[in-house]
Amino acid sequence: MLEAVASPPVSEFSRALIDNSGYEREGFADSYDRFRPRPPRELLEVLCRYARVERPRLVVDLGCGTGLSTRAWSGTAERVVGIEPNPAMLAVAEPAPGVEYRRGYSNDTGLPDARADIVTASQSLHWMEPEPTFAEAARILRPGGIFAAYDYDWRPTVDPELDQAFFEYHDRRREARARRGIQLGADRWAKHEHLERMRSSGRFRFCREVLLHSAEDGDAERAGGLARSLGLPVAVGEPDVERELRVDELEAVAHRVLGDRTVSFLFGYWVRVGVV
Repeated sequence: MLEAVASPPVSEFSRALIDNSGYEREGFADSYDRFRPRPPRELLEVLCRYARVERPRLVVDLGCGTGLSTRAWSGTAERVVGIEPNPAMLAVAEPAPGVEYRRGYSNDTGLPDARADIVTASQSLHWMEPEPTFAEAARILRPGGIFAAYDYDWRPTVDPELDQAFFEYHDRRREARARRGIQLGADRWAKHEHLERMRSSGRFRFCREVLLHSAEDGDAERAGGLARSLGLPVAVGEPDVERELRVDELEAVAHRVLGDRTVSFLFGYWVRVGVV
């Protein structure tokens, strides 16, 4: 068994990110788990190949949220540990064979040295302080193990009119954040700079970026659900914010374009891989 060690208090800035995320609000985690995309199978296969293992003994998923990216490894890895600081997200994390969840932070997982084959950060590295996270990943990885930080574009490729509505909604949300003075992780640690930060850290002997995509079923309801799954300034139970951001306009476009159909939602992935 892996020993459990209490994590230290999170930094003041990281605590502020959690507070501003809206992810602790009632009902949000359930919606997040329902509408956000799952990692594609091809991603897991690439990471196993880079780690030179057919069946990883241990995968650690940092900032695992509701376990979407953790459960994906069930049946592929012998053991998977999801690390998440937000108890509201962990409360809805579904069990799966070989999967366990622990409350903790990316800078101190409480896990033993050099045990993990793969450490991941799915749509989460921008919430973390980079250097302490890289140091912790390098500590718990065995020689030749890999760290993978991957992000998806939440705006799926579906239809020109609906895609445009997603982009316009994204702009309204960004403007609303600016008006409120809300700073999220991506405002400080831009995702497109992840690879360079990994290279500059000196923790990895080889780094590269991989581009992938995933296709999932989607309908008009999922379009609105994706919009609401982004956290503040969109939060469950804040109708005034929803009116300000005109979520109903995006939903109206989705219903007009898709009707009652279920179609393919194509999500693009950027994967940054570092080998220790």
